[in-house]
Amino acid sequence: MTDDHRCDPDCALRRREFLGAAALAALALLEAACGNGQIGPTGLAQPGGPGTLVVTLSQYPALASTGGIARVDGGSGLPVALVRTGAATFAALSLRCPHQGFTVNVNGGAFYCPAHGARFASTGKWQGGQPTTNLVSLPSTFDATAGTVTINR
Repeated sequence: MTDDHRCDPDCALRRREFLGAAALAALALLEAACGNGQIGPTGLAQPGGPGTLVVTLSQYPALASTGGIARVDGGSGLPVALVRTGAATFAALSLRCPHQGFTVNVNGGAFYCPAHGARFASTGKWQGGQPTTNLVSLPSTFDATAGTVTINR
């Protein structure tokens, strides 16, 4: 009786080449799906990709008073929220959940991840639900004369 299912050395090499190519293709798809293409050690897109986001405050009524929160990215690129923390101060936060990269929603005066239930304060600090780290803060500058906040992402 012969074993026709045995793989010769050339067959094993082709299998390894295929698996390597498949892994690279999966990474390329992940990079394309994550937006800015910078993949961190967790496999999630990391903030700080090229470009800036200029937010005109008059376009976001929620930001007229201290404590106001608005999603300001326009639905493209890295999801970003802006929080008015004082008369002339703002905090910009990535809305990528640090747990698995899902987009976090603005929920009243805080944030909520609909995928696994993580909750974050308006400061981005994790408060409960799925254990994870805080939301990532993004560098921003306020221009009172222009009525804009520039966010580096």
